[in-house]
Amino acid sequence: MSMPIAERFVEKFKQGLQRYPDEVFIFLIITDIKSHFYRRSLKKYLPIGETVSFLSGYTIPQNIISRLFIDSPVSGVAWFPSVAPAYMLGRAIDDMSDGDLDPKVFGYDNFPAYIRTAKRQIRNGCSEVEKGYTLDFLLKYTLEKLEKEQKPTDNVRQDWDMFLDAMMVEYDRRINHKVLTKNELKTLDDNSFSYAHNIMLISLHSNTRFKDIEEIGQLQGKIFALRDLKPELVLSICNIPQEILGKAHLDLIALIENPNLIDNNEEILRWMKEELDLGKNLFDELKQKIPKLDFIAKIYLNFLMKGVELGMKKVEKEWFFK
Repeated sequence: MSMPIAERFVEKFKQGLQRYPDEVFIFLIITDIKSHFYRRSLKKYLPIGETVSFLSGYTIPQNIISRLFIDSPVSGVAWFPSVAPAYMLGRAIDDMSDGDLDPKVFGYDNFPAYIRTAKRQIRNGCSEVEKGYTLDFLLKYTLEKLEKEQKPTDNVRQDWDMFLDAMMVEYDRRINHKVLTKNELKTLDDNSFSYAHNIMLISLHSNTRFKDIEEIGQLQGKIFALRDLKPELVLSICNIPQEILGKAHLDLIALIENPNLIDNNEEILRWMKEELDLGKNLFDELKQKIPKLDFIAKIYLNFLMKGVELGMKKVEKEWFFK
């Protein structure tokens, strides 16, 4: 019995796609993800989005040049091929977990469905993933590139798998209105940042790993939690520890409905000041480590710390120096 016309057309279309280089699809996926970010905030996402795209050869000018002079449809000069795919995929996953990006954009009914699929793909080597305009292919491509760049002591598939677990915890506490303890928040910060930083350092061909700069996880976790305290409460994300919320006699549901309840609460302000001071100490400790790092890691860490420094200034201005 012959194949129906519609099925034959789909099959021919899939076969036709295979003749295009992988980078064609990666360029399209990255461009699509960036468009979602830029619509939300050009100021926040444009500088980093275009920087990582440039490093991996995925900016529009680079692609025009590659077509005109290099006889390649995409990705002209790529100093760090996996930087843009890894960053854009990680950023998209993080935003889906926080509720800032709808998984339906990528063909998934919900975030847990994506996580289950991605973890299965990591375990089986993405063997069932076909070349195409999908988040699944971006994961496959990213892992394959990273595995070529990693050192014998690295394990990017394990790092990515653990990163997905951390994002699932982030999603779970948002959806189920969970208030974590101090220790649980510390573990979440370490897991959310450590694996992501390891992956980015590998993609940048640095010899440094998270274990060499482990303070950065707690530093970013503390400062960004303070900086975004109210906006994240609106999204049902509570960065105030369970112990502090109890002492402050505040209820999470009430805070979600009215984040301004934390204003002038002595227990909350005392905790915020302690977290800010701890952050400053971690910042100073990391600054002392920078001269000992390789050149790429110095640039990377200075970039991260600039963002943290701006966050600390914002917290001080909005909460303590009004």
